This record gives sequence, C-alpha cells and structure tokens, in this order.
Amino acid sequence: MNEPIFHYYGNKAGVEGADQIKQVIDDATRGSEYYKRQQEKRQQVLQKVNKMQMELDSYKNNEQKIKETKEIIQNKVKEFQINTDRIWAHFDMDMFYVACELLDKPELKDKPVAVGQTIVSTANYVARKFGVRSAMPGFVAKKLCPEIIFIPCHFEKYKSVSNIFMTILKKYDDNLESMGLDEANLDLTEYINNSQEDPAILCENIRKDILLATQLTASCGVGPNKMIAKLASEINKPNGLHVVEQSATAVLNFLEKLPIRKIPGIGNITEQILSGLNFNTCKDVRDRADELYVIFTPKTFEYIFYSCWGVARNYHVEFEDQHSISCQRTFSSISTQREFEDKVDYIAEKLAEEMQSEEKVGNHLTLIIKTSKFEIRSKSLQLNQYTNQAKQIAIYGKQLLKIMQLDEPIRLLGLKMSSLANEKQIQKQSISTYFKRQIDKSSGQENLVPSIKGSKSHQITEENDSFNKMSLQQQEQSKPDILSDDEASSISNQILSGVNSKSHQSQQQQQQYQQKQQAQPKSFRCPICNKEIDCKGNNTVLNKHIDRCITQQNVIVEQSDESNRNFSGSKIKVPSKIDSKAQKSFNFFKK
Repeated sequence: MNEPIFHYYGNKAGVEGADQIKQVIDDATRGSEYYKRQQEKRQQVLQKVNKMQMELDSYKNNEQKIKETKEIIQNKVKEFQINTDRIWAHFDMDMFYVACELLDKPELKDKPVAVGQTIVSTANYVARKFGVRSAMPGFVAKKLCPEIIFIPCHFEKYKSVSNIFMTILKKYDDNLESMGLDEANLDLTEYINNSQEDPAILCENIRKDILLATQLTASCGVGPNKMIAKLASEINKPNGLHVVEQSATAVLNFLEKLPIRKIPGIGNITEQILSGLNFNTCKDVRDRADELYVIFTPKTFEYIFYSCWGVARNYHVEFEDQHSISCQRTFSSISTQREFEDKVDYIAEKLAEEMQSEEKVGNHLTLIIKTSKFEIRSKSLQLNQYTNQAKQIAIYGKQLLKIMQLDEPIRLLGLKMSSLANEKQIQKQSISTYFKRQIDKSSGQENLVPSIKGSKSHQITEENDSFNKMSLQQQEQSKPDILSDDEASSISNQILSGVNSKSHQSQQQQQQYQQKQQAQPKSFRCPICNKEIDCKGNNTVLNKHIDRCITQQNVIVEQSDESNRNFSGSKIKVPSKIDSKAQKSFNFFKK
C-alpha cells in the first residue's frame, strides 16, 4: 500500500526536520477520513505518473522524435530573453497575523503561537520549529507541538496594520500590486532612476520605516522581475533582505538549485507529478525540457519552462475587474440544520462586508461545502437581481442549503458571489433608465427601453466531486436589480421591475424612440428635493444632482422577509416612521 504524502512541512520559512514531522503527521492522522482522502489522491497521482512514464519511455525509443523535440526547445530558448532592465521588490510581513497579536500579548513572544484553531492561519517561528505551519489542521498542530497556544483571528486589527504597511510602500510605487494584507510587489525602476539610490539601501530603509510605523518586521527580495523578487524575499526570512543582481547570469544562478515547488503557481499535485518523474529543481527542467514538452499540455509546459529560466512579467498591467468575491470558513464538524444556517448567516455577513467595501454587487451565488470526509460539493443560483446585502445573500444561501439536502457533517462552508458589477454604475443606470421610460410612456413607447443586465430568472446549478451538473428553472419574476439598505437606491432599482424589452422591435418603433430621445425635456423637477433642474438635454447633469440628493436623504427601505423566503415574488415594505418627503419621492417613483 502506497503511503500518502503530506505537505504541511513543505517549503515554509522556519519549518525544520521534514522527515520527523511527516512521521508525526502520519501517526496523528492514520485512520482518519483525511488520511483516507490523501491515500486516494496519492493513488490518482501515481496512476498519472505511471502513464506519463510510459509516454517518456516510448519517446526515448524514438530518435527522430527526440531530434525534432529538442530542436523545438532550442528554438524556444532562442526566442526569449531574460529582461534585466527593471528593478522589482517584493515586501512580505513576517508571520503577519501572529505578529499583530503579539503586539498586544508580548508575554507570548517566546512561546509557540498560532492564529486560528480548527485550521492554522499563521504560526510564529517558535511553532514552526516543531513543524506547525499555515493550512494545517489544529489537531495536527497540537500533536506536533503540545504546548502551542491558539489565538482567534481579528481581521479588523490586521487590516488596520496593513493599511499603514501599504501606505508606506505606495510612496515608492503608487501602482503596487498587493498580494494580500501582508505582501506586495513594487516596480521601483522609476523611483530609483530619479533618486539614483542603490536598490539594496533603498529597500533596507523601507524596511526600517515599516518597523518604525508598525513595530513589525518585513522581509524583502529584489530582482529584475516580479517572480524573482518574490522568490528572493523568502531567502532571508524573517526580517531579512536578498538581492538578485540585474543580469541573466545572476538570475540563472539563483534558480539553479531552487526546488520547483518554490515557483509560484506550482501546487502540491503538480509537484508530486514532477517529483515522481524526477524533476526536482529548476535546473532539472532546463536540462530535460524536451521530456517535459512531451508529457504536459502546451500551456502547462510553457509556464513551468519559462519560469525555470527566470522569464516572468516585469511591468505593471491593468487587471480586469475581478469576476467573483468569496468567503469561506473551516471549523470543527457540525451536523444540524440550525448549525448549517448559522454558518450561512455568518459567512453571508462577511461576504457582504467585502462586497460593499469593494462597491460591488452580484447576481450569481454559489454555496460551497466540504464534508467531514473531505468531499467538496457546490450549488449555484442565478439571481434575478443584483445584491450585496447580507440579509439577501443569507436567504438565497439557505435556499441552496435546503436543495443540497445535507445528510452528513461538514467542516467547511463558503459563499461566492460572481457576475459582479459596479454598484454606483448600476444605480446610475437605473435612474437614467427610469427617466427614459417616463419619456417613452408619454408617447405610448413604454417598452422600448432595453432592460439592464440582471433581470434573469432563478437558475440553480449543482456541482459535486464528480462534476455532475443540473439546473432548475423557475418562473421569471420582477425584482429590483439592486437590493440595498439605502431607500433611494432601492427605489431607483425598483423602477426596473416594470421595464422589459420586446424581443423584436420594428424599424418604425426604433425611429419613434430616437425622435422621443431628441425631444427630451431641457429641464426636469427632481423627485427628491422638488427643485427644477436645468438639464440642457443632458441626463448626466440630472443624474449627478439626484445622486447628491440620494446621498443626503439616507432613507431606509426594508424588504419583506416573507417575500424573500419565496422565490415567486418580491415586495418592498416602507417603514411607518419614514420621513414624509422620502415617502413622497417613493410614491413618485412607483407611478
């Protein structure tokens, strides 16, 4: 029987004695569901390695194929060059979560400490000497280090310190690429060209500024591109600096003996496959690139191949808007419906906070769970409105929970919102759409305005480890595109419930619509403040005015719980104590 491979001791700075740690983990987990799951994964990896080895054996017996493949590799090497004309730095706060906690608990400085409990988020270097590291189950950490002290997470504290950290770094690169709360990539080229400072001295001074402002240490790596700087930052952790000189030779020498697992993006499974085929270092990949070319897909081959040659991005790029925001938590196994729903409420609140901080709304929700047997399942729901409200997210999350029909304990639950849009843009679009509708309504062209994205019926999708999928389509209902606690926003979005586009518009209707657009009034009375607004035929002027009124009005609208628990409809209930002026504007928009 092939024993599973555990990677908790992997490549984390401060972790020592891998073989001894592996044995302790082996003994601590033997017979558990996790252990069985790891065995299954290991068997799958071995099967894949055996299949690839057969392909390699066949390749090595074909001289013509070898000649052609090596020629391809030689051409690829000629095509690229290791750019060394830019200077990048990667700053990484040392054991960040624990370090923040130790500021308030200095008496624990020399004791083994970890943040988290069910799962270790971060461990200090005292605990790492015993083999404790992030992503390790708490009971395993306790086996490795019986004296370990667990501290709960306090994310607001970490965010506060992170803001100081990022503010210091932005003085040197306002376009820095944040990798999380505790690390960031900076392109220092322009700053150094202007200041003529030595990169090592500059980064040492930045580290001192971070220490002075936060009382926490940071490690730093410097290199000609983003990847090299990141790898260099791990060389002298904690509280150290490592510089890779700006030359191709220095880059290749730096990567020569570097384990492949260190390359960003290469995870446990890929590492096991490569290790099973005797690819252990970057030099192995460079020397036997033709074999790698034969057994991997072109995309995977090129990423591993170019990374091991030190070729990576060395300039900032404008990233597209993120496609999803998610929040998940791991915990001790729970098994009752009430416990499941409590977790959904908690995670919905955290997800809503994150979405609101990013000013995002979404209309595609996914529920993700991991059972006590380490099986992952998920179901998703296509909403017919945008939302970033915890109450609404929780309601839909519980609907997915009921459909999933859990009959066994779970140890992880997460919610992911996708199909994201900018909240302010959607609100402005909602108001603009309403006034277009008012003009068309006066001439009998009410339905000519296209409805905006989001007016979709609920669609539920199921996924599990076997990737089986199913969908349930329910009757389409009219609901606002954004569900917000701000009444004015809800009002403006409620308008859209009656705006539907016809599938086919005649040419005559199109012409009538354009004529009415041209006849748009030069002024309009604001329904919020009742002032006459000189629009000059420009909706932007009116939209900006109403936005200001909305911000000042701060009116609350509460959606009926009962209607939210039923997918067949939606109804907005106005609190009885609402301001009379707000009620007046609400009634105006309802017309």
